[in-house]
Parts: sequence; structure tokens; C-alpha cells
Amino acid sequence: MEEFHRYQPFPLENGQVLPDIRIGYHTYGNLNAAGDNVVWICHALTANSDVIRWWPGMVGDHRYVNPEKHFIVCANILGSCYGSSGPLTEDPSTGKPYYSSFPAVTIRDMVKAHILLRKHLGINRIHLLMGGSMGGYQALEWCLMEPAIIQDLFLIATSAAESAWGIAVHTAQRLAIEADATWKDRDEEAGAKGLRAARGIGILTYRNYA
Repeated sequence: MEEFHRYQPFPLENGQVLPDIRIGYHTYGNLNAAGDNVVWICHALTANSDVIRWWPGMVGDHRYVNPEKHFIVCANILGSCYGSSGPLTEDPSTGKPYYSSFPAVTIRDMVKAHILLRKHLGINRIHLLMGGSMGGYQALEWCLMEPAIIQDLFLIATSAAESAWGIAVHTAQRLAIEADATWKDRDEEAGAKGLRAARGIGILTYRNYA
């Protein structure tokens, strides 16, 4: 995994400001001379930037997204626990991890971080932007923010707006997390039991009766 560290304030959609941000990311293949072979993959909530590892049927040698042909980029989302700035990042004002004091981030904040990385990598055009689930939310938001940059869009199991059912399920998941009395403790294991319960609720919604 590579890291891009931007040593400048990063304003969030809610008005709070991170003093700087780190973005952990993976790239595969090489950017061609024309700069028109970029495939950017936005990962879902619980995935990470190592897309060849978790999506081997789609990404890899002789696959649809092939590093021999494409310059493939996948970045860990802002707020993740896989290398980008998030709750385990050191808060420069305290010298300790943010934990629960890390500010809430939105899909737009995540995409703003992707755009900074895009510019850092010298990418001026994205041939194909892919995203599933929450990755699809990022892809849709990115198309609104930079429509001239994105050529084609590939979405899986996502939507432009949350349904009433989806909002209800996510509310139940948040209640499960908040029912764990440790969820705001300043510790890496804070809220672990509540999170397992919330994940169990989520897994049920990913299945059908077949």
C-alpha cells in the first residue's frame, strides 16, 4: 500500500476541519502516454484498497480489469481503518488517536479526498469509475462533482438515494452499536460487540430467500 499525505487543512462538509489527511491506496499497472486507461474502483464500507485481493474474479491478470491494459486505482476511504485518516489516526492536538472524537464524514468528503489523490497521481481522465454498495454512492457523487473527468460508470448494488427500508435498517444498526456501553470509549475495541450485532443485521439484508 502507498500513502499520500496532504499537509494542509481539509474542510469537511459538516464545517469541521482536519488539520491534514492521509490517504492509503493501491495502484496496479501503469498510466499510458495518453492518460486514458484509468480504472478507479471505489470500495464498499468494509472493504479496502487492496482490490486484487478481494475482487479476484474482476481485477487481475487476464481479468476484465487487467493491470496489463489498465492503470487501476483504489483508495481507502476517509474514516477507514485501513490506512487513510480515521479514528485510529493520531490527533495532533493530543498526540493520541482520535477514537470517537474523529469527526463524522460524508460521501462527499470521501470523494473530495479521492479527487486530491487523483490530482496527486497526475490523472486527468478516468476511463471507467466502478463502485458497489457504498462505493457506488461515491462513484455517483464523483460524477456530480467532476462530470468532465469521468467517461464511463459501472455501478453494483447501489442507488442515488436511500430507501425508507434502507434508512430503517441502518437506524437499527446504529441502535445496536449504541446499545454497547463501550462504544464511545477511547480504545481500539470500543463498541466491538455492538458492531458485531450491527454487522449481523447487515448480513441478513444482503441475502434473499433463494
